[in-house]
Amino acid sequence: MTAWARVRDRIIARDTGGLADLVIALSGAERAEVARQLPDLRRELRAAADRRARAGWSLRLGDGDDLWEEDGPATDPWDTALDAVGGHGAVLRIAGAGVLSGPAATVSWLTRREFADRQAGVTDLVRTLAARPAGWQAEVAVRLARRIRTADDPNGPLALALLRACGVPPPEHDPLVTAWLSSRPGPDDPLIDALLPRIFEAEGAGRALRWERLEPVPTHWLSLLDRLRESGRVSRAELLDGCLSRFLRGGDALGLRFFIRLHELLDPTPQEAAARARDYLRLLPTAPGTVAEPALTQVRQGGPHEEAEVIEAIGALTFRPEAKLALEGLRWLERELPNAVELAPALATAFGHPSYEVQGRAARIALKHAAAFAPARETLAQAVPMLPPTLGARVAAVHGGEAAAPEPPEVFTPPPLPEPYEPEPFPEPTLDLPSGMCHWPDHERWLAAFTRQASGDREELRRALSGYGDEPYLFQQTSWTDTRSWFSALALEVIAPGTDPGPPEPEPVDPWAGASFKVSVQPVAEPESDDGEREEEEGEPERMFGNLPERVREDIFEQVLEIGVSEERVAAMRDGLRVPPPGPGEPRDFRVQIGYFGFGPMFMKPEPPDPAVESRRRRRLPQPWQVSPPHLFVLRRLSEVYEALRAGTLPPVLLATPTRSTGHLDPDVLVDRLEECAAAGVEPLAADLVQALVRLPRGRHPGAAARAARTGSQAAATAAAWLAGEGLPDPETGLRWAYLDGAVDRYLDEHEPDRPQYEVRLKPILRAEPVGHAPLDDLLGDLLREPAHWSYDDHGGAMGWWPAVLPSHREVVAVNYLPFLLHPTIAPVFVAALADADGPVGETLALTLAYFVAAGHPEAPPLLLRMAARGDLPAEAVGEQVALLLRRTARFDKRAVVRVLAEAARQGAHAAVWRLLTTLLPALLPDPGERPGVAHTQAMALAADTATWAAARGAIPQVTAYAAAGGRSRFARECVRLRDQLGRDGVAATTGA
Repeated sequence: MTAWARVRDRIIARDTGGLADLVIALSGAERAEVARQLPDLRRELRAAADRRARAGWSLRLGDGDDLWEEDGPATDPWDTALDAVGGHGAVLRIAGAGVLSGPAATVSWLTRREFADRQAGVTDLVRTLAARPAGWQAEVAVRLARRIRTADDPNGPLALALLRACGVPPPEHDPLVTAWLSSRPGPDDPLIDALLPRIFEAEGAGRALRWERLEPVPTHWLSLLDRLRESGRVSRAELLDGCLSRFLRGGDALGLRFFIRLHELLDPTPQEAAARARDYLRLLPTAPGTVAEPALTQVRQGGPHEEAEVIEAIGALTFRPEAKLALEGLRWLERELPNAVELAPALATAFGHPSYEVQGRAARIALKHAAAFAPARETLAQAVPMLPPTLGARVAAVHGGEAAAPEPPEVFTPPPLPEPYEPEPFPEPTLDLPSGMCHWPDHERWLAAFTRQASGDREELRRALSGYGDEPYLFQQTSWTDTRSWFSALALEVIAPGTDPGPPEPEPVDPWAGASFKVSVQPVAEPESDDGEREEEEGEPERMFGNLPERVREDIFEQVLEIGVSEERVAAMRDGLRVPPPGPGEPRDFRVQIGYFGFGPMFMKPEPPDPAVESRRRRRLPQPWQVSPPHLFVLRRLSEVYEALRAGTLPPVLLATPTRSTGHLDPDVLVDRLEECAAAGVEPLAADLVQALVRLPRGRHPGAAARAARTGSQAAATAAAWLAGEGLPDPETGLRWAYLDGAVDRYLDEHEPDRPQYEVRLKPILRAEPVGHAPLDDLLGDLLREPAHWSYDDHGGAMGWWPAVLPSHREVVAVNYLPFLLHPTIAPVFVAALADADGPVGETLALTLAYFVAAGHPEAPPLLLRMAARGDLPAEAVGEQVALLLRRTARFDKRAVVRVLAEAARQGAHAAVWRLLTTLLPALLPDPGERPGVAHTQAMALAADTATWAAARGAIPQVTAYAAAGGRSRFARECVRLRDQLGRDGVAATTGA
């Protein structure tokens, strides 16, 4: 067999180890022959892979086009998607590494994109390359290293392995360094000496190491460098100088994070800091704050410093925008007053700092030490206009200069609230919806028009629906949870009556599903007194163990054969034939023991199907646990229309089609429709009647009740009683907060956790009393069922329809939204529909609004304005719920809350926002021992503004305490402003929405 044939066989077999051994041993002439044939084989393998991909099935390679031999490799023939050459990339790379002559050609071959899986066979590939001449290896290694472009470049592992194997110095190439860092080498890596110094210079090295941590224990690279330092392979001085050089090169905080942590790990001594003091000073003016802070620490630790260095450092610190560093500079300045004249420019720089706290501190220093700064009075006088007017006036009185003119206070007059939203008339029913059925009004309009025409001229309706599209596999579905499926079925029933064959029959129930068995068969010794033959039992024989699964029966019979029972007798037992007597020495009797684990008792009889479950299945309705209650009610309405269409009992009109855009139904229109049904001699549909009743406006409607009582039908009598009464009683609604503590569900009202949680769940509470009318209670029971704690499967379907299902009981709809609230599935338009609906507002709707506020949603201000304009915004309750969201969950930002409330207040809802803040403000204040931050200051400023606009009165203890504590920060000033506003004399303004 030729060398090429042997190499080809190893390539086809994907034998990386055998191929490497083979090509290493080839002679020069054989290498040349293989190199000549190799490109043709690559093209052949690629073409075969392409054909397999197109055909979707495996081809076999052999001579010519038939590439697979029948006795070919044992690898999975479907495993051809690894690369573009049918999974042969690794072996082709080894072959090329062993036979190609030029380093450039070899590197081009090794890095071909079609050899996608470049991690495979690297060990054998390196072994092959290492057998080539040293100079050739070195050139290939360097060329490969220069091909690297990113930290996770697929060429990286081979280039690094080859550099280690041949010992050639790595080229100056930054991506090579990042690839080496990402490979996480060990302490004995031969590349450490060459590449470690470059991590402080290579672009991208810091970002490649950004995930390194010191806590709780140092991660890989920090730990490795610490061990290398302890072993003496790298010195502290090298690492410290490397960190400083990296800091001086500049970069963002993310790129410098690793070097900051390495510097912290090294913890320079005072002597080390003093030796590098000049470099640390150079970092103070412009380095990122995360670098400047440790640099300042080292500057202090490495003192004493020369006078010029101190002046330079203080000037650099007061120039920085970070208030913390600028204040440190001012403290240092006060300790260096003998050099006040030289430090005056640094003090003047602080006059113009963006932080009021820094400006105040600088002004106090200028006043307190006026004598020391007297020789530099002109320098300070020129900077006085940069101070706030009050501070500037005080400094100007001592040092001269002209203070800035006070800015006139902002006079903002909040606009009035917008006009309350007035529901529009509901559009006329129609089958012609140009944009399709996208929203619930489209569905209601189409359904009403369909019912009207289906109860009249079917031929005309059939022509109108002739272009209606089919839904694939519609009738093979067990249940229709998507409302579009019902509309498709309605249209198809008109176009081709009788097309629906009915729901598919359920799969037979296996009583042993999920059960496991352990069988043991033992022979039973015959009693000594039994010397004669036993009499055969009378009656027809039966299949032994016929009530057990077949797999268990076979296990029993196999063991019966093993204890010596003849095959003839076992066959009779298996088939239910008369069992012949045992032969000599053959056991007559045996004992069978069965260990069983399952979900029910052994030999249980299947329970008959629940009639209610079976009824829903026949009507293609999901079971109640599979969907949300309002969704199931919508499906029941559609189901009864479909059933009535097929049975020919459709009424001439649907009762529940709304008359207002909120979903409400005018009582007199309902009576008109009842009269039309009575005149046609047809009873309305049950779910349609219930939907119509719960869509009525709240309260009694005596005039409509009297008309309905005179109509004479059963449905009209039911409606008359409903119209004469108060309608649907408001169910009890609420919620409980729950979270997962390890593997245990806990309620927050029983066990408040120490920190905010990520896995918080809202458990709905909904309890409704029966109305006392059995047909109504059956349907209302489904609609007013308590929603599930979790959302899964088809829960949350038809969510936009829900507010129109119960337009007079929006709190019930809000309860149904709870399982989805903390996940981004509740659209603002749904909440706007609840804002426009009717009914009492409780904690669930308040929490729904609070979620949008806490999330900083751009639609939150319009929602607050919409309800405030109607006068039914539960502002205090929303504030309480926002506070709970901030305290109990870890996903919201106080600044986003303030931004939403500020926008709503400036658009006219200032009075409502103030009421909301009266319950929320304590949650927006700093915790005990916490320093006020930007969010706290913004919240206090908003509170002071809205209290002023709303002319609010009445002290808030927490605010009073902060104001009494004093301070010159903006937070303290806003606390004083709010306290003074709330303490003004006069009658409190009305704070209605």
